[in-house]
Amino acid sequence: MSILEAWSSGGVDLQRTNIKIAFRTNNTIYNQLTHKTHKTDEYTQSWVYELTCPDCNKAYVGQTERSFLVRYSEHKQAFRNNSHASKVAQHLVEQAHSFGTIHNTMQVLHYQKKSAHLNRVERYYIHVEFTASNHLNNRTSFPM
Repeated sequence: MSILEAWSSGGVDLQRTNIKIAFRTNNTIYNQLTHKTHKTDEYTQSWVYELTCPDCNKAYVGQTERSFLVRYSEHKQAFRNNSHASKVAQHLVEQAHSFGTIHNTMQVLHYQKKSAHLNRVERYYIHVEFTASNHLNNRTSFPM
């Protein structure tokens, strides 16, 4: 017989057994009145981002489903390897510009789960940079 069964049948004298019962709830006034927000690290999310050249401030707009740290590392690896796989890396190599830190060069433009809307948001930000003559994206490389 478990303690709970013995207790409910009245067969356990808790004073003799030295068992103490306590009850605690998380349903407090404080918990009801405070709004807890889940803070996420923006560099581990996957949304529309902008990479800015630290030397000339030209901007590349992109999107990724992977973490920003992974995507940033891919751009940096392309830069180190003089690869044309990344428009940012290609610009930095051709112009002999430096590759900045993620905190100084990469910025979240829009949080949006992967959808057709995300493609429209990315196209919008590419267009903004294009009209300001401040872009590194191909004008014709808009995602569908």
